[in-house]
Amino acid sequence: MWFSNMKYTVLIFIILAAGCTQMYTTPANQTSSTTGTAATTIPTTTPLLPSPLETEILSEGVAAVEFQGGLDIARDHAIDDALRKAVEQGVGTYIDSETQVNNFQLISDNIYSKTSGYVSSYRIIDEGESNGLYRVVVRAIVKTDNIESDLAAIGILLGEQGRPRVMVIVKELGSMSELSNTGTLMSSMMFETMILDNFREQGFPVVDAATVAGIIERDQLKMILEGDDETATLLGLEAGAEIVISGTALHTEESRVIAGSPRNIHEFQVSSRAINTRTGSLMAGSALTVSLPFSESQARTQAADSTSNYLSSAILSGWIQSENSTVIVISNADFNRVQALRSELRMKVRGVVDVVTRDFIGSRATLEVISETATSQIIDEMTSGELDAEFEVTGMAGNRIEIVFTD
Repeated sequence: MWFSNMKYTVLIFIILAAGCTQMYTTPANQTSSTTGTAATTIPTTTPLLPSPLETEILSEGVAAVEFQGGLDIARDHAIDDALRKAVEQGVGTYIDSETQVNNFQLISDNIYSKTSGYVSSYRIIDEGESNGLYRVVVRAIVKTDNIESDLAAIGILLGEQGRPRVMVIVKELGSMSELSNTGTLMSSMMFETMILDNFREQGFPVVDAATVAGIIERDQLKMILEGDDETATLLGLEAGAEIVISGTALHTEESRVIAGSPRNIHEFQVSSRAINTRTGSLMAGSALTVSLPFSESQARTQAADSTSNYLSSAILSGWIQSENSTVIVISNADFNRVQALRSELRMKVRGVVDVVTRDFIGSRATLEVISETATSQIIDEMTSGELDAEFEVTGMAGNRIEIVFTD
């Protein structure tokens, strides 16, 4: 659990329903719809009992049709809005009380809120357009348990993040001196293919290894394996990947005496990193060692599985718990209008924590919007017509939006 390290003596988990939370029982002959890589079918024979870590939420989402490019896009954004609100309602408030009593009087009671949860499945129960708005009402199952084994929930979360593609560059070495022999490394693809397959099985879109091999240069490969995140970011952008997994797997073999008999021990020391190419930031890092007797292939498989499972878990948990980053690239920019847009985004757009100017060169500027809401919500509100700034949207991809100020 993400909250297992809490140091206080009393932990009370309260689900806030805001008038909408219901006990999770399912009528007969009713199923649940999901998006993503797997569908969850609710049994029709016996009503399901509610889990302590899940609740059913009735939630409504809204999107403006005029600024979405059509009903289909507006519908998608309305569903995203409804699911996000369901999580906000369903996760509720964790009350963590460090209580000291002196003469039967309460001295301190520290209360704080967390919004770390995810939708494992949902069902649309009503939808339609009215007065230029597309409204969707969903009945969603919100969970606060681990997400890693829930393929349907991973699919929903990936969709919210814009279905980022994963590229893997992790080479197996016999010794660290082989980093200089890039010719051999270029053809070493077994370990990284195993990691790539693990991400694919979880529902992540991936960049095919052959595509990477076709664009990577030998000097780039050496720099990436040595930990150059900037080179990894640039190559990932060229390949159309939003996440780059890079690293090395050092394979050694030695003979050890175990229980009085000699054994060949295969050891893999894997060092890996996950880089967000949209921001150049580190999403996760892993350093692990796997040692097994006899079987080289089994040791390799276990090392690759452990690495990919750890990284994917960290990426998913980061998406759930961390603030979101939306990059806005502005053309025809001038200082006053950029500052005005920053101010409006802070004051008028729901969930915005901060807006940072990343660069301003000539008539081109880049803003990073840090928010508690998804990029889709930021874009919805930016294009809703509520902002005074005059601009046109010229492109969107993942968590990146390109705009041009209009005169």
